Formats: sequence, C-alpha cells, structure tokens
Amino acid sequence: MASACVTGATGYVASELIKQLLGKGYKIKATVRSPTDSPRLQYLRDIAQSSCGSLDLVQVPDLQQGSEALDSALAGSQYVFHVASPFRFDGDPDLDIVQPAVRGTKAVLEAAAKQKPAVKRVVVTSSVCAIHDMNRKQQPKHEQFCEEDWNETSQMPGEAYWVSKVQAERAAWQLAEQLGLDVVTILPNFVLGPVISSEQAGGVSVGFMKGILESPAGKPFEGSWTVNDVRDVAAAHILAAEKPEAKGRYIVSQPHSISARFITDTLKAAYPAAAAALPDGADAEPSSINSSKVQQELGLRLTPVADTVRDMAAALLQLGIAQPAWAAAAAE
Repeated sequence: MASACVTGATGYVASELIKQLLGKGYKIKATVRSPTDSPRLQYLRDIAQSSCGSLDLVQVPDLQQGSEALDSALAGSQYVFHVASPFRFDGDPDLDIVQPAVRGTKAVLEAAAKQKPAVKRVVVTSSVCAIHDMNRKQQPKHEQFCEEDWNETSQMPGEAYWVSKVQAERAAWQLAEQLGLDVVTILPNFVLGPVISSEQAGGVSVGFMKGILESPAGKPFEGSWTVNDVRDVAAAHILAAEKPEAKGRYIVSQPHSISARFITDTLKAAYPAAAAALPDGADAEPSSINSSKVQQELGLRLTPVADTVRDMAAALLQLGIAQPAWAAAAAE
C-alpha cells in the first residue's frame, strides 16, 4: 500500500486529493488544525470508511513552525503533498497571507528532509499567480504564459496572494536544492468543480459559484475566467507524485477562458427553472495560458468545462450551500 501525507486536509483541493488517494488504496496521514475528533472532520472519516485506503488525521495547529506533530504526520510517507496555504484576500497582507504561505512551505520541506530517503517526492501546490500578476501587466516569454514564466510584477499590499504564491514556490525550489529533495510543483488556475462537504462553504471558489446561483434577477454579470476542475488539480498532484519522469512545474488550466455568458447559459440549460432568474452574462476574452505540458508529459485529461460548472452547481445545491429562490420554488 502506497503512503502519503497531505497538508491542509479540509481545503477544497486537499479534500478532493484525499478522496482520490483513498480511492487508489493509499495509506494517508493528513494534517488538520482542529482536534481530530471534531465533528467538522466527519466527512473525511466517512470517505475513508467507504474506500479501500486508510486515513489518519494529525492535528497540527500551525504549519509555520516545525513541530513533533508535523514530523509525525510525515513519518512513513512515500509522497508528501503540501497543499495547505492561505487562499484569502482579507486580513493583514503580510501576516495573514504571505508569511503563512512561505513559512508553512519551509516547515513542510524541512520536515520532509528529516524523512529521507523514505520520502520519494514532495508535490507542492503553487498557482498560476506565480506565473503572472493580477492584471497581466508582464508579458510572457512566448506567445502564452507557460511554466518558464515567473510573476515579477505583483506588489504588496494589493496583490498579497500573488506575492505569497511567488515567494512560497521560490522557497520550495530553493529548499529542494539545499535539502536534496525531489520536488514538483502544481500550478492551478482558478479552481472550480464540485465540493465534497458543506464545511467548505466559506471558500473563495465556492463563494463565486454561490453568488451566481443566488444572484438576483436582472443583476449584471460580466467577466471572464480561465479555470480548471478541482478533480483535475487533484489528479495532477497524484500523477506528479507517481510518475518518475515528472519534473519541474506543471500548470493545470483549461486552454480557453470562459465567459460570464457561458456560465449562465450552462446553468440555465441544466436548470430550466433558473432561466428567468439567472443573470445574462457578457462574453469572454481569450486566454493567455499554455497548459499543454501537464497533458503531454503526465497524461492528464481535462474535464470539459461545462461539466465543471454543472457539477459544482449541483454539489452546492445538494449540500444546501447555495439556496436560490428559484430552486426552492421548483421543489414545491
């Protein structure tokens, strides 16, 4: 049975990753902030009980500092998936976003180094925010942004999340060389797709889709987003760990942006009762991201983006995270 450690088990990506690893029969240790008997962790225990793998939750209240608990979580793991990192746009830009991301990454890699040679590879979750800035002021080296690009223009405090991803990933690569660790990084775009539990209701991605589903009729909805499916992001992590040839950075992203119109049209087709309630959206701008490397080198197959939108909406409605008036009326 293969073994792995996953940090930040209750996160959007980490929960899906744990689900997929359990489905493959992995023996997992996963870090959580809460006491391990907390009711809010029951959904993870339920997934484990119905799978062929095993899950041991380890309380690590703060990843930023090395601890015996963190060492225990990594002990015996062949693969370490460092997924935990603040995904927020509020709070103190440095204290609440940048420092936890960087210090957490350093602490996990230093703990992984203590477990050599048992640890075969560390997979670190980065972001396309480490590739380009918020408004793409920086030009890509080639026609599209790819793994060769680094975000060199984001500044504090306005782009603290972008800065956190750049600094955390750079720290990972620096420590990989210093500590002799085999590190691969995964760089998702804006993550959408089904959530596993209502415990994830407060996430940024969930709030995005919830806001659309509950949007008042007639409210303008504009914008374009280059997205990826949470299931693809998790699968990419596993491929990056298991394939010996995996190396360097891997962007996970749909090759084309989706528009506000695409999202609302997809939802209206899936939920006819929402047709009059959902807003009409505007069209998209072209994407400038090249995500072919992860598909060509690791064999990742991307989920059709319409499935991502439909499946996320279905999960939010089923779990009661989104409660639009049109859904209540249709159920009566």
